[in-house]
Parts: sequence; structure tokens; C-alpha cells
Amino acid sequence: MLGRIARKVISGLGGAAAAALCLAAVSALSAALAESDSVHLGVAACAGSNCHGSTKVLDSTSVAQDEYTIWSTKDKHRLAYKVLLEDRAIRMAQALGLPDAKSAKICLDCHADNVPPSQRGREFQLSDGVGCEACHGGASSWLGTHISGSTHAQNVAAGMYPTEQPIARAEKCLNCHFGNGNQFVDHRLYGAGHPRLSFELDTFTVAEPAHFIVDKDYVQRKGVITDAQVWAAGQAIAVVRHSQAMLDPAHSHEGIFPEFALFDCNSCHHPYDSLHAPRPQLPGLGPGNVKLDDGSAVMLAIAALCVAPGPAHEVKQTTIAMRHATLELWPAVQHEAHALGNLAHELAPTLAHHDFTPAEMRAAAGELIALGLVGGDVSYTRAEQTTMALEALIGGMQSSGVIGGPQAQALKASLGGLYESLANPPQFRPESFVKALRDVRVAFEGCCR
Repeated sequence: MLGRIARKVISGLGGAAAAALCLAAVSALSAALAESDSVHLGVAACAGSNCHGSTKVLDSTSVAQDEYTIWSTKDKHRLAYKVLLEDRAIRMAQALGLPDAKSAKICLDCHADNVPPSQRGREFQLSDGVGCEACHGGASSWLGTHISGSTHAQNVAAGMYPTEQPIARAEKCLNCHFGNGNQFVDHRLYGAGHPRLSFELDTFTVAEPAHFIVDKDYVQRKGVITDAQVWAAGQAIAVVRHSQAMLDPAHSHEGIFPEFALFDCNSCHHPYDSLHAPRPQLPGLGPGNVKLDDGSAVMLAIAALCVAPGPAHEVKQTTIAMRHATLELWPAVQHEAHALGNLAHELAPTLAHHDFTPAEMRAAAGELIALGLVGGDVSYTRAEQTTMALEALIGGMQSSGVIGGPQAQALKASLGGLYESLANPPQFRPESFVKALRDVRVAFEGCCR
């Protein structure tokens, strides 16, 4: 019903207004359309060589048309179901008391396009993993519009999910890469053997690898969307999701322990060496305390600094207050988490639509480097988020033409040292990260004087 009403409303708009609505597709309307009861036809519906299954980029069309080929040969999403058949998944299912992983809802909700049987078309297969419609929405409602040559705004009006929009993309990706009210990788799953979840929207979009090309045709159809916008909005939604999880009664204390999946794993999972230098202390916490995973909140404060200095300062102070609240009762943590989630929710649209200038991207990167070099604020999650943020911002500066040539290559290469310091989370040493970050600072200053 909602889909029919929305399509009628949007079809009555002029082209410019429809496009504007499309570009504002972060609204609840678009989200509701994406979660409609459209039938999922399966990846085969997109795999034709004259659709998205071309083995080479076609210059005669507005899209490359090799999107399915990229997904089926390079994208790890295609393997998401297959890992449920591997030894790790078998052992996890046994530990969790499940018959198997390949049929358990708790696994399938993220490792496949697990729509109800009534929404599965004849060629739909769970074994396809996280296929096209897991992200773009059930195709039965929009495929006809799509192949008829309609505009992207019309496709979205018909029910296609607007993955190009930073907030909408973040909401979709974080359903699995962090969780929501229906699915969540908690400490029980980690204890059973689930790999640690890590995510940053822009970095993961590139590494997927992206099966779209931001060229003139893309901009004409979907508008200008930058790395910085994707990074900043992604951090805002990540903070919202983390705050919601802390407020969810399902993730409150079980016995005397909180939900440890909400904390920085490295607070506990690290080598103990009494002769080693003291571990980093954060504002609001002394040594020996378990630290919340607040890396995205730290990133959000930096992302918002040039756009909304007042709210950015509030995010920073509320994050510190939330850390300190972990020394009190859980309701005190939830109080600060509620305030932080509201701040992030309010900032998200501003960040998603802000045209970050080269100077603003450079300033944000400089703040990230300076924060990491202070020495007292280098937990694993913050180091990880700092690394991915720098990659997103450097990519944005390259795209804008501010940096380039050998200096830009040296700057990007210097990020390798940061990733190397993060390679083994339990063995993470803050001093190794700081050393690598100094090398990044030198390369950054050489590019961005």
C-alpha cells in the first residue's frame, strides 16, 4: 500500500522535484519502500550480458554494465552464504546449540538475502549470498521501470533502494556490519568464534570493490556524492546505531556483565606485560578500565568540526561523559548514549549534504593526525577508524585535484604502515601506530603545505 501511494505522489511531481526527492532519499519513505514486500527475483535477473553481466565496460551506455560480473568474481558478498558451510561456522553452530549455520536465522539474516519464502522468486537462491536485491531491494516492483529506461528517481519511486545516498547506504550496510534491533553480533557470537566486526562506510565501499563509476553520467543521474560525505554521514549513522544498541534492553546486563560487544575488544584482549609501558588512558578514564567502542563518535566530532562547531563540541564532551559513566551504573551510560545518538541523528543530514572543500578535508585530516599523536587517545578502535578516515579524506582530496603525482602516491603508501600496525588486534601496540602516523604526517605535510 505504501509503495503505491508513494509512486502516485512522486509520479505527480515534475522532473526536478522528483530528482530532488530522490536525492533526499534518506527519508523514512525511501526506507519503507526498500523494506516492502516486493518479490526478490535472484541475481540471475541481473546477470544477462545485455543487463549487468557484461565482461567488459561498455562505453555506449550510462552505466558500465559489468556490475554483476564484478560482484560474482571480486565481491566477498557473493561468498557470504558459503562461509556458513565452512569448519568455523560448523563449530560456531555447535557451540551455540544450533543444528547448523546454513539454516539458522541468526546467521542467514546477514549471510544471505534472507527474505521470507513468500518473497522469493523462482530463480531466487539463498546460496547466492548477499546478492543484488539484498542491497537494492526486491526487484519485482522496480525491474520493469528500470529496464524501460526510466530515471533513477523513478526507479527509487518504484521501490529501488537509494544506495548512492550516504545515509541510506550507511543504514543498509550497518544492518549487517554492526546490527539493528533484529540482528546483532553480540559477545556470545564472538565467544563462539565469529570474526570481529569492523566497518567504515567509504573505505568498505571502495574495498567491496565498488561496482559503479562516478563519472559524468553517474553525476547526472544521481548527483555529486563525495568520499568525505560518505565518511562523515557513515560515522554519524554508526554512532546512532551504537547508541541504539546501548539503549536496547536486549543488550543490557546479563547477570553482572554488560554486553561486551559494545566495548573496545582490545581493552581486554591484549598481551599482559607488567614491564611494558602503561596502556593508553582516555579522557574520563584511568588505567585498567574497559573502554567503550567509541571510535565513530571521535570521528564524528572531527567530521562535524568545520560544518557545525557547536554540535561537534557537544559530541566530544558527551563522548567523554559516556566513557566516565562506565565507572558508574549502566543507566548513566545509557543517558549519555541517548544524548549522543540524538546529536548524531541531527548531524547526519547536514554532513551527508555538505560540500566539503579541499581546505576542510585537509583540516579534518590534520585533526585526525594530531589527535593520534597526542599519545593518550590511541585505543585500537580509534586507531582503526583514524586509519580508514585518513584513507577516505585523502581519496577525497585526490578526487578534488588538490593532491596528486608522486607526493600523493607517497601519502597513500604511508597509510600502509598504519594498516600494518593494526594487522593483529590482540597484539596491537599504540606506539607502533603512533610511529606509523608520524610517517603519515611527514608525507601529509609534503603534499598539503
